[in-house]
Amino acid sequence: MRKLPVDISTFSRIKALNYLYVDKTEYMYKILTSGHRFFLSRPRRFGKSLLVSTFKEILTANRVLFDDLWIGSSDYNWQEYGVISLDFSRLEIDNVETMENGLKYALMQIARVYNIIFTASDNQLGLVLENLVNALSEKYGHVAILIDEYDSPILKTLYDKDLAQVVRNKIQQFFTTIKSLDAQVQFVFITGVSSFAKAGLFSGINNLQVLTLNKQFSGICGYSDKEVDHYFNEYICAWSKEENIPYDTLRQQIKIWYNGYRFGDNVVAVYNPFSLMNALHVQEFKNFWFQSGTPTFLIEVLKKEYATFDPEKLKISEDSLGIFDVGVTPLLSLMFQAGYLTISSYNPNSRLYTLDYPNAEVRISLQKYLLEVFAYLDPVQAEQMSLELQEAFEDENIEDAVELIQRLFAHVPYQLHSKEEKFYHALLMMVCIGAGIKTQSEYSTSHGRIDLVLEFPKIIYIIEVKFNQSADIALAQIEERRYYERFLGQERQLMLIGLSFTREPHNFTVTYASKKIS
Repeated sequence: MRKLPVDISTFSRIKALNYLYVDKTEYMYKILTSGHRFFLSRPRRFGKSLLVSTFKEILTANRVLFDDLWIGSSDYNWQEYGVISLDFSRLEIDNVETMENGLKYALMQIARVYNIIFTASDNQLGLVLENLVNALSEKYGHVAILIDEYDSPILKTLYDKDLAQVVRNKIQQFFTTIKSLDAQVQFVFITGVSSFAKAGLFSGINNLQVLTLNKQFSGICGYSDKEVDHYFNEYICAWSKEENIPYDTLRQQIKIWYNGYRFGDNVVAVYNPFSLMNALHVQEFKNFWFQSGTPTFLIEVLKKEYATFDPEKLKISEDSLGIFDVGVTPLLSLMFQAGYLTISSYNPNSRLYTLDYPNAEVRISLQKYLLEVFAYLDPVQAEQMSLELQEAFEDENIEDAVELIQRLFAHVPYQLHSKEEKFYHALLMMVCIGAGIKTQSEYSTSHGRIDLVLEFPKIIYIIEVKFNQSADIALAQIEERRYYERFLGQERQLMLIGLSFTREPHNFTVTYASKKIS
């Protein structure tokens, strides 16, 4: 088996070292032969850098690297370009000057590779770019500009709104220069996490095609089931043999953990490539993508808006999905662009997308991390309390489970508490999902909606949450509306729980009332 490129995102190195490469060159051929200016948004660690690196090798006509790939046997003309390839995630962002100097240095390094010499007067960023483009145009006749992670400097500075705005404006100036060089630049490809394009950041780069939700390119990053079965079958077989797990069982677990991202309506779901390859590499299910770095700006927004986060109302328009700018961070669009939510369906009548967690890795990891943030727990404490909660519910020890819930909620600072029932409902859901419990929120029945359903191998919990009302009232609602009927006839027992959260200035209690149905 070829080695998996778990820590390599440079196409030429992957080929030189004979690592596995999932062929995406047919998508790239379509892009190269269908236009000149493109933008693609995808979550971090989703293969954008490898895509840009591969474009670079195609555009520099390094044809030998593609002999065994789709584009190598196509009718592509292999025109050689002078290529300016920039990775904005590598820029230092102490202030706007360091970023500008970093960009100038990167452009000068590219000039040296092409044996292009600038005079000492070429000290302004726009002038450096303009002179480099003109020199490459004169030398090759065709110029391409590739920019990876264009929004990284802005995202890194969102904690400081004033600095982020200045950084954003400097990047906008850079793109304005690119626009002015339209006649000399034949191809532009830009990637990022967020769609600042909607905010006019690209300053009207002529005919920019946004590929983010284009059905033709929904699978350009990430891996489809078909690709997983074709390229990774040997690795899954080796894992299956090593752990003595039936292949089909393991294959389904891999799908539950890492598949589920959809970038468009009625398109094939794709796997997170970073998580999939790391799982196959170590032969273990872990939260690889989430642990590789959670954006600070996302957590700050979640702190402010999580109480209003309704898992049953994750609906948003296509235009809203692209809204993102300094000081304007709608929670749903932010979570979609960052990869914590994905498209599950589309209603053509309302023109609204419904969002959901893409897979088990993101769903469990995000809730567990939020538990740490909201309850001011360190990861070890959160993990221990989660395990205890799961064990208490599994053992039908409701008293211990409720005591643990009260302890967890007591850690949440008083200022964060809301006087609304949905706040406690949302936090309780977070706690249960973070504990790895199979949890369904706002479960619809013919008689209404159940606040929470917790499923275990031998028992199902039906929970109604009340704020500053008695637990008996909550339990009575379950019985009166017969929420449990949907689950009758199963081999598992049913436990009905009314849960009451009472919050006063100097007192916080959680009480319960329960009834078992055999």
